[in-house]
Amino acid sequence: MRRDTLLSALLVLAATGCATPGFEKLYPGMTAAQVADTMGKGPARAQEFTDGSSAWYFDEDHCVLMRDHVLVAKSTTETRTELHTPVASLKSQSKAWCGPPGSDGKHEQRLETPFGTFKGTVDPAAVTEQVRNSVRVQQVPPAADGGQALEPAP
Repeated sequence: MRRDTLLSALLVLAATGCATPGFEKLYPGMTAAQVADTMGKGPARAQEFTDGSSAWYFDEDHCVLMRDHVLVAKSTTETRTELHTPVASLKSQSKAWCGPPGSDGKHEQRLETPFGTFKGTVDPAAVTEQVRNSVRVQQVPPAADGGQALEPAP
């Protein structure tokens, strides 16, 4: 019984260690001081924009957009599994982005296979077409003596 309790405690610690404590409590309208107080720290890095707003990044996966020292938006990295088979898995990730309206964040796809992991942008239609073009139907020419041609064993 004690072993189960220890394992549960370790799992909880591991889960909270990966999270950014306080981020879920942030909401639009909070002042910069309230944001820092709720997070227990200031941002790890900040990015200023020409419209006067700034993005505060607490880590690679959590940020807030500040305008006139007030929180106006927040963002978290989102990962979606688009395809999962025993042979491959395709995951799409939208990184946390807190830019002004009209700006676009970073999107990345990961294709995980037994042969390795590939990052970038994967167009499923282009991959399907490439597979179709690479698979060729092999035709066996008729035998020269007019007899029946035999296909070689695989």
